[in-house]
Amino acid sequence: NEGAKGLRSLIRNLGVSSGVDGQTNQFSSNGLEGTSNVNLRGLGAARTLVLINGRRQTYHPYAIGEQAQLFIDTNMIPSAAVGRIEVLKDGAAAIYGSDAIAGVVNFITRSDLDGFEIGGDFSQFDGTDGDYNLNAAYGLQGNNWNWVTSVGYNYRNEVPLLEKDWGILPYTDNPVGGWSAISNPGVFIPQVATGSSFTTIGLVPDNASCETLGGIVVPNPTFGGAPTCRYQFTQYDNLVEEEERYQVFSEYNRTFENGIDMHLEGLYGYSDVPAWKTSPSYPPQVLTGQVLSPDHPGLQQYVADNPSAASLAAADRILYFGRSFALGGFPATGGSQEGFRTYESYRLAADVTGQFENGVNWNAALSWSTTEGERITNDTYIAGFAAALQGFGLCADPITGEVPAGAVAGEGGCEYYNPFSNGIPQSGVTGQANPNYVPGLENSVALANWLTDGVGTVVTTDLLVLDASISGMSGVQAAGGEIGWALGMQVRREGYEVDPNEVSDLTVNPGPGGTGPFSFLAGTTPADEDQTIYAIFGELQVPLYDNLDMQVAMRYEDYGGDVGSTFDPKVAVKWQANDNLALRGSAQTSFRGPTLNQLSGQVTTLQFVAPTSAFKAVDQFGNSALSPESAFSFNLGAIYDNHNGFTASADYYNFDFSDPIIVEDQAEIVAAAIAALGTADTADDAILDRITFQDPANPSAGDIARIQTNIVNGPDIKTSGIDLRAEQAWEMGQAEFTVGADMTYIIEYDVDDFEIEGIVIPGGDRVGQFNRSNFSRSLPQWKANLFANYAIGDHNFRGVMRHIDSYDDERGDLTGNGTSEIDSQTTFDLFYTWQSQWDLDIGLSVVNITDEDPPFAQFDLNYDPYTHNPFGRTFKISVTKRFGGGK
Repeated sequence: NEGAKGLRSLIRNLGVSSGVDGQTNQFSSNGLEGTSNVNLRGLGAARTLVLINGRRQTYHPYAIGEQAQLFIDTNMIPSAAVGRIEVLKDGAAAIYGSDAIAGVVNFITRSDLDGFEIGGDFSQFDGTDGDYNLNAAYGLQGNNWNWVTSVGYNYRNEVPLLEKDWGILPYTDNPVGGWSAISNPGVFIPQVATGSSFTTIGLVPDNASCETLGGIVVPNPTFGGAPTCRYQFTQYDNLVEEEERYQVFSEYNRTFENGIDMHLEGLYGYSDVPAWKTSPSYPPQVLTGQVLSPDHPGLQQYVADNPSAASLAAADRILYFGRSFALGGFPATGGSQEGFRTYESYRLAADVTGQFENGVNWNAALSWSTTEGERITNDTYIAGFAAALQGFGLCADPITGEVPAGAVAGEGGCEYYNPFSNGIPQSGVTGQANPNYVPGLENSVALANWLTDGVGTVVTTDLLVLDASISGMSGVQAAGGEIGWALGMQVRREGYEVDPNEVSDLTVNPGPGGTGPFSFLAGTTPADEDQTIYAIFGELQVPLYDNLDMQVAMRYEDYGGDVGSTFDPKVAVKWQANDNLALRGSAQTSFRGPTLNQLSGQVTTLQFVAPTSAFKAVDQFGNSALSPESAFSFNLGAIYDNHNGFTASADYYNFDFSDPIIVEDQAEIVAAAIAALGTADTADDAILDRITFQDPANPSAGDIARIQTNIVNGPDIKTSGIDLRAEQAWEMGQAEFTVGADMTYIIEYDVDDFEIEGIVIPGGDRVGQFNRSNFSRSLPQWKANLFANYAIGDHNFRGVMRHIDSYDDERGDLTGNGTSEIDSQTTFDLFYTWQSQWDLDIGLSVVNITDEDPPFAQFDLNYDPYTHNPFGRTFKISVTKRFGGGK
């Protein structure tokens, strides 16, 4: 009834879905551009089991950065192949396996198409050239067989953040909206030699061209409040990256003469983000190695043009506090620096179902899937940058900084890197000319390309699953009928391989500090891991009475090794109290072992560190000592049907987690470290080992370079809430009118206190919070949808009102505007579909009719990408034409 709707939009609009990844930009995806996932109850995408036709699919190779959670990429499933989506909203580990803590989402594909179907849709909002999807499906239906194949093509156009007025805000409106204190032009610190050390004799901010090039000059607490240039890196970023995807799904079903049913299916998906755009460079994490000598040509010109900078001329050496490229853009592109992401998935599955002569049903299935991802993000070489500041750019080894014998600075193929504003011709965003630019002092394209390289990995996951089950009727009679039973087993082998490129491989290039040769992004180590999980399960369906049914299920899983095994029971009861009212309830335990990526390795994420007013590298380390996480959950609900068009349901859910696997939050580590710096007591100093400071001898809050976090078993979590749904339909002759509503209300999301390096990190209830300072995701207390639908003949009209409750940024007011609240949002959508008698369907829709901007949030993009839609009023048209037998 809402036309050709993409899977990403369907998932995001589920009332039980919270904190969803899927917006294709680096600040919400953190390296996962081009992907989408499901996050039921806000418990984490890894705790929702995603199935295709009831069978497992391999994980996406890259984890959600701040959570180290692997997930199933739903973007690889062609929407044209999906017939329906089943959502089980309570824990189901006893039946489906240990991953199903929050619930199960099962994508059921179409097998009934007879003929040829082709379709497409085009959508557009302000600031984009439009997105389009093309799909085709062909189905053959025989007497005892069918074959249906679907193909899809998706394309999303790039949308620069500059296209949205709310996306780029002045520093005074949101100082955390992409503004960095580590800029270019930067700050120069002249020093003179005093014996074996150096003494600072001044501070020279290069501010003259800052505002002309698009920056702002504001007090910098790192330098005692001295005004320095800040630059807004989000002006180089996209709200939506260019994205292209191909998908193919085919299935064949056959019933043989002996009654055996066979199902075969295959999937192929390829996703490409070809020009992932980011800041011209990242802020270096250690600045003390960025040293200029007095004979630097850019320095000499700057001193000649700025007599007030005489302290630079008197210096024996000069420290450069800044990054390699910023306000002038990256020379090789004139603007953003670019990387790419590609993902390729394969899936094959087969199952056979039959019945023995004694009436017992049997099923056997084998499925295999694999996904390979490659991710390249460019960064600046530490040693190469230091060498180029001394005039040995292009001729030195950029990884080690080694200079060839006989090389002369700035001559014979060696070039100086110029950090001064006199080497910036124009703004990399607006093209505004720099009046202080001196021709001949600019950094060449060749030098820029030599200074940078791609930090990259190829990561592959694979999954092989063998399932077998038998089921039947027991012959044992309960008061309500015969007891049914089922027994089964499952063996699944998971593989995880990490292959870093040579410059990113820490076993080859550990770099000067052991984190790799790059100034911001850490390298990683190769890995090739696998684990095999064995499971047996059983289920009884017991009709206790005519109106009372009970289901009992049990599952035993063995991960082997240190992870161990688990036994998880589930009991579910449904009581048909009368013709109109049914009551239901369930209780179960769940268990999830650590995934292979969580047990070892190292990755780096980019996170805003408030005391530094800048993004910093946060290194995340795997943990071979992880214990499995477990949960006890129960649900109570009621279903009402008056058999006259009105239906309603209400469900209460409750989850109690023990030892959840989390990533320690950098904000909590930083806060504890700053507190430790302020005390004379050394008992809390262990937390300081997690911080790398620019000057280890004089550590301070503004001097943080990088932060170490670990994957650990975190604090216990308890969450509960209520799901409500009601609908009334009226028959009106040849027409039908329906109104309805659904709502999810989170009562609590309570996190216990826990410790990091002996420091107690307070927990609390995280409902109604943005949760940027902890490991949780955004949790508005309630979300609701209201709809009205009118169907007459071939025409269907639908209106939807969507509301998301307001919530608070628990970090407080960071902007100085007097509030930390993220406002509620209400949007209205209209949909029209026409299913004509000529097998032609046409859909028209307007999403967000009133063109509401997303509510302001204290975030890089000025909104919460895990909760709100940033696109504004969106128009969409879809067309589907069928040829042949029918639907």
